[in-house]
Amino acid sequence: MSRTLPLLVPPLLFLLLSALTSACQRDWDALLLRQHLHRSDSHNSLRKRAPVPYPPALTPTESLLINSFDNTSLSTWSYYYTSGDHLGSHNKSQAEWTAQKWRNAGFDDARLVEIPIYVTYPRHSNLTLRRKDGGKHEARLVEDVLGEDSTSGYPNVIPAFHAMSGSGDVEGEYVYVGRGTRADFQVLKDAGIELKGKVAMANYGGIYRGTKVKNAQDTGMAGCILFTDPLDDGEVTVENGYAAYPDGPARNPSSIQRGSVRFSSLYSGDPTTVGWASAPDSPRGNVSLYNPSIPSIPLSMKDALPLLAALQGHGVTAKEANRSGWTGGFSNISYDSGPTPGTVVHLNHQMDGWIAPVWDVIGIVNGTSEDEVVVVGNHRDAWVIGGAADPNSGSAIMIEMANAFGKLIAKGWKPRRTIIFSSWDAEEFGLQGSTEWVESHLPWLNSVAVAYLNIDVGVSGPRTSFSGSGEIQSFVVEQMKKILFPEGWGDFPTVYDMWYNTTEGEISPLGSGSDYASFYQNGIGCIDIGSDGGRTDPIYHYHSNYDSYHWMTTFGDPGFRIHTAMGQLLSLILYHIADDVLIPWDLPNAATVLESYLTELHATVSESDFPGLDLSELTDAIEEFETQAANIARVAETALGFNDTVLLGVVNSKYRDFSRGYVSAGGLPGRETFKNVISAPGIDNGYGADVFPAVTDGINAGDEESAKAWVGKSARAVLRAAEILRV
Repeated sequence: MSRTLPLLVPPLLFLLLSALTSACQRDWDALLLRQHLHRSDSHNSLRKRAPVPYPPALTPTESLLINSFDNTSLSTWSYYYTSGDHLGSHNKSQAEWTAQKWRNAGFDDARLVEIPIYVTYPRHSNLTLRRKDGGKHEARLVEDVLGEDSTSGYPNVIPAFHAMSGSGDVEGEYVYVGRGTRADFQVLKDAGIELKGKVAMANYGGIYRGTKVKNAQDTGMAGCILFTDPLDDGEVTVENGYAAYPDGPARNPSSIQRGSVRFSSLYSGDPTTVGWASAPDSPRGNVSLYNPSIPSIPLSMKDALPLLAALQGHGVTAKEANRSGWTGGFSNISYDSGPTPGTVVHLNHQMDGWIAPVWDVIGIVNGTSEDEVVVVGNHRDAWVIGGAADPNSGSAIMIEMANAFGKLIAKGWKPRRTIIFSSWDAEEFGLQGSTEWVESHLPWLNSVAVAYLNIDVGVSGPRTSFSGSGEIQSFVVEQMKKILFPEGWGDFPTVYDMWYNTTEGEISPLGSGSDYASFYQNGIGCIDIGSDGGRTDPIYHYHSNYDSYHWMTTFGDPGFRIHTAMGQLLSLILYHIADDVLIPWDLPNAATVLESYLTELHATVSESDFPGLDLSELTDAIEEFETQAANIARVAETALGFNDTVLLGVVNSKYRDFSRGYVSAGGLPGRETFKNVISAPGIDNGYGADVFPAVTDGINAGDEESAKAWVGKSARAVLRAAEILRV
């Protein structure tokens, strides 16, 4: 059935909204990572659709890299990664296997880096609904075992839980709160419904899951239940006639979305070492500042239905709430808020937390320059035995890419710039493996890092997606035009055609939700790339036991041909950044991106309580950046034309360093690990990006003085970047 699904071009708005429901993020809350809902008149957009030669012309080296990818090998690597428990801190042998594969490929060095981090795991968790008529329902916190999907029945299956959740034994009334936004809670307050001491029940989607829990906690509620709703499944639902997995592409009703509920817009990394690197002798801080104090658990559609049904006829109706995302996709449910007198839930969730070792894998291909380094990576840990899409589509691609570059190494090739391959651990808990590694190497990275390239969910569907720094965008789009798109997913000759057809050229700013965050927030240019599903594609069981090898081979990417295309694309991106004489940045496009972000900020200001907020200082700074960007582009063209190695070295150093200017040394207000004044995760959504975030934070908080101050600070950061570009 999956192969006969119509490949309709999904409306961009639907893609963006549905993406907000869930990355690793991309936390499918992951696509807050990659897709950001801008105002339509202010996106950064490479709208002009340039002609694409077909078949694409390739250099001999490009051909070698592309032809080195084998879909059968990718299937083998995927099967290995998805056949055992590899939750953060659980599987050192998988890290060792990854390092050995990179050594076998010919890397100069590949080793494990052990980092002690704070981890959590449920000691006990259950949820019971007790109706006023005396009936009850016991929720299952693990998916059904499916005979067709072997990993769903493994004896060491990982229970469904929220990492970093608080503990608690709570019994009381519960209230449905829609998407769990602050505005949703306000609807209930305005209706006179007492929330303090009750349990919140919210559907996934709209904002990051941890922000929903924080909103419940801030409202005085005693616990939180988050459930999956068919609202975000587009056309592919059982009610629309599609069979549920494993018989068809619709969501299995017992599928549960696990995930972290840390306060992701406030910090990344180990919550006991916020702002400094974790080491065996590190001091440890108070996690309660960064994680919920109330218990929360995830529920499947199947277990959510009885709870929703028991609220019908009580409280605020969906029509009265009049909130986007409040009415879900169950046709027989009215989505009333409750509470229902005499109907309660008993939520007993006890978490343990401790310091445990995790293992990053770092592989090195030494370049001829010691002063320029390109880092590429994805995380290895998964919430489940499988994790075929998140993250191990990226992990399989990384192994195959190492082998592709190994063929160049065997021919005596040495890149101009050192390449670092990275396989991060404990991403799912809070980007811990990558953040702690960056923090422990920060002075060195600040002096040498050219870019960080992230893949994470390499494939969860056929639709190419990426977000990233303005200077890198044009180059990535050009590489897309060189990669043939697999047949069978629509009439798209190249990856570029699929990407443009899906996005209309829209490129999102970077927020958080995957391992690029710590690099980007420290002023290192980044991209985050992958391939996702749309409203007519098979449902991806994000963070569920059914994100499995069987799902991937049956519905996600039969034949691993999209894996192949994504690996080919990332290989060309990495190769050119690492080996081109001139780092292939487009600084005029970086200026255009800043202008588009300023347009969005103007729209935010005009709709705020401070419509007269003066942005002229920021406007002037961006104009100066535009001048320096155009000038250095001319200098770079001259240096290339004359093969002036000295001048090329000067330009490359400026291309490497200019984005360091965007960093605010003390961090954004109240969130010290987020330092990039250009974009950062929005405080209220957790993953998706706010542009000029400190200014936006001040506006949203009703603090005009802070917003004014950060207009100036942001302008000075842009001027620092412009000054670095000056030649």
